[in-house]
Amino acid sequence: MKSFSSECIPNTKGDLGEGLLWDERNETIMWVDAFKKIINVWNPATKNLKSQEFDSIVTSIAKRESGGYVVAAGLKLIELDSDLKVTKSTPLEMPNENVRTNDGNVDINGNYWVGAFANDAKPKQGNLRRISPNLDSKEFLKDITIANGMDWSSDNKIVYYIDTPTKKISRFKFNVETSELEDELEAIDVSKYSGAPDGMCTDINGNLWVAFWGGGCIRNFSPTGELLAQVDVAATLVTNCAFGGPDLSTLYITCAVPTYEEFVKGEEPMAGSLFKADVGTQGRLQNNFAG
Repeated sequence: MKSFSSECIPNTKGDLGEGLLWDERNETIMWVDAFKKIINVWNPATKNLKSQEFDSIVTSIAKRESGGYVVAAGLKLIELDSDLKVTKSTPLEMPNENVRTNDGNVDINGNYWVGAFANDAKPKQGNLRRISPNLDSKEFLKDITIANGMDWSSDNKIVYYIDTPTKKISRFKFNVETSELEDELEAIDVSKYSGAPDGMCTDINGNLWVAFWGGGCIRNFSPTGELLAQVDVAATLVTNCAFGGPDLSTLYITCAVPTYEEFVKGEEPMAGSLFKADVGTQGRLQNNFAG
């Protein structure tokens, strides 16, 4: 197994980082500070950080094919222009007002998949739904406890999905023509590792990079579940990862401050910041929402 270290990016400290997105249109890395209701935009060339506050929690971001962004924002979907100004807000269908959005990702056909779970993490209250470009939505998975990472295999025929307390990475056949989840395949069991799986992404070779909440690291798995590498992070509560940079060779990592879990002991001065690592491979551009 390969081992890598990560580097904290100065002056990016927040509270609960999530929702990483590399935007190749302006060569910036974006992420949310969920409960602070902030979207951050960091330019690695200029080292400039821009932050925009919203009126609700913000949990994941996707690029729009027509320009700007679409954001999963608690009980609604908001559309932003390129300056992060709200241009449209659409309520999302939720089982109740205690259930809100979390991680999301866009498939090869431009649909935005958004997971949801209860604010109090009550078991089996959440779901995973597909939001079409015309904003119609369809529920595909229910009884989700903590909806987290989602991404596709290199050929887009398998989708990986994480419901954190299960301590596994679920796998489903994905119909590329219809954007439907089909047969569930054998999951990748990660219960023997410290922490629990949170956000994730796949790289150009189809391998998985998974953040481990409580594990203080990103772990890299083959599509069959073999542990290939580990990226250590100077924070226990690691939340998400995404590849960025002009050649998509930098792995960006978000995390949370230790106060979110009583089991985290000691000071973690860099927790809540954005981290980066060189892991010797490249990622893939995230798809654009076709709406």
